[in-house]
Amino acid sequence: MMSTSATALRPTVLDRVLHDYRAVADSLPGDAQAHAARARAAGLLADIGWPSIRDEHWRYANLRAFERLPAYRPAASPRQDAAATLAALQRSGALPPLVPGFERLIFLDGVQLGGERSWQPPSGSAEAAQWCWPAELRLGLLCDMFASDAARLQVRGEARIEVLFLTSPAAAGGAVYPRLQLQLARDSRLQLIERHLGAADAAALVACNVTIDVGPGAQLRHYRLQQCSRETAFSDTLWARLAAQAHYSVCAMSFGAGTARTSARVQLNGRGAALDWQAIAAGRGEQVQDTALSVEHAAADTRTDEVFRGIAEERARLAFSGHIHIAATAPGSHARQSLRGLIEGDGAEIDLRPHLEINTDEVRASHGATTGRLDENLLFYLLARGIDRHSARGLLKWAFLGDVLREIALPELRAQAEGVAAGQLQDVPAMEVLP
Repeated sequence: MMSTSATALRPTVLDRVLHDYRAVADSLPGDAQAHAARARAAGLLADIGWPSIRDEHWRYANLRAFERLPAYRPAASPRQDAAATLAALQRSGALPPLVPGFERLIFLDGVQLGGERSWQPPSGSAEAAQWCWPAELRLGLLCDMFASDAARLQVRGEARIEVLFLTSPAAAGGAVYPRLQLQLARDSRLQLIERHLGAADAAALVACNVTIDVGPGAQLRHYRLQQCSRETAFSDTLWARLAAQAHYSVCAMSFGAGTARTSARVQLNGRGAALDWQAIAAGRGEQVQDTALSVEHAAADTRTDEVFRGIAEERARLAFSGHIHIAATAPGSHARQSLRGLIEGDGAEIDLRPHLEINTDEVRASHGATTGRLDENLLFYLLARGIDRHSARGLLKWAFLGDVLREIALPELRAQAEGVAAGQLQDVPAMEVLP
């Protein structure tokens, strides 16, 4: 039996994270300013502490999966011949078909194939303070500490870009830190596909950071697909700021990883800014997928439309927390939340937490959250018309996810997303997935 003194001396997960950082800090890329930013991130994480289920923001996250990881230092990523690596990935079928009209950037284990490393901190101390991750987004500090590269996109005019983050088997036992930094100039238009793919043969961490500035009048359509392996613990931290008349539309699809946590904050800082956040999650086995989204209405006439659809099968656990805060400075705001979960297993669990905090009388706001099983009346209706039970259940599940899948405006991407969703759900794979 382990003694009390030995138990007390066991290093905490925060101790192990900081130990790994100190072990590799000098070898990480970047100039003196970059290394100083990394050190600040490590110091802030030490001050805030590791998240706990006692914190309401982290109550439903599977923190044990992150705590059991063997290492937090970046996986070894030797420089490779980009052309040869890309050819090998294509032969292996690891790359999904390119969506027509999109430029593709590929990152392997956090480093861009064929590109120069571009990791750097924000340009000035004031800007750095603005992007300093708060406690509810604290896992974003891991990427600030360890990231070796970044996809840095500055868009003027119109663009269609896909950023593909691949995790290779070489990352097993280590960590990968994808990083996306995006700025849209005034009146710009961007369609962005962000994918997380790949597998490691043993436990690995994928900790992603995304920072987004949407300028006045700019429009961003952001498709996000998470398809990591079941051995992966996936942490996704997103922070977006919208200026006047900016529109940010998100379609987020979470299918992979044994454990996945999305921590997101969207600030509607300019008059008329609008957010559409549509998300689906499908879990089976013992997958745990948790999303905590915070939206801040800081200016007048701002709008949020939030939709979540989740299906938990077997012993999977899904959670979605949507917190919308409408400040006194945001009269005329409009907020809507529609959160629905479908439980398909005796051990499955779905937790939905809509929350509206309103500090002005001049608003239109509504929210709803429902969780249940397949509608037996609808199932009976289909069975009575000669549809077998297997297909009938699949049709009802498919209709349930259709609220979000229909919003994918790119036919090729929608077909790919539908194929992945079908592979996650019982009863559905035998059905024909229609475009």
